[in-house]
Amino acid sequence: MTEAGIVVSWSMKPSDWIDISRVVQRSGVTAMVAFARDTKATSRQPVRYATFFLRGGWKGLPPTSSLPAPRPSGTAGRPAHCGHPDCDPVSRTREIEHDNGLRTLKHCPDCHPTSKGHAA
Repeated sequence: MTEAGIVVSWSMKPSDWIDISRVVQRSGVTAMVAFARDTKATSRQPVRYATFFLRGGWKGLPPTSSLPAPRPSGTAGRPAHCGHPDCDPVSRTREIEHDNGLRTLKHCPDCHPTSKGHAA
């Protein structure tokens, strides 16, 4: 909150601390800070206590999603290029030299759309 420019008193009753702990677990600190920043910007009077945010909306924040955060994508929903010097940014393949000296192309394990863990 301080890094977001919101300086308030955190002097509270034990039950308020329990409520805040539940909100942190359910919704996360990022959502709480965003709510506080938006609320402070529209408040008619200065906000001096964190309990103002707790009673004014933190308790009602939705739970965070259990889905992983989306990766930045390139074109047509493909994952962003990994930046590896041996990876071709168009085909997303890497040239691999085998023990016998032959070279073959393999899908890049980091950024090819069909690589494990990426959506096609």
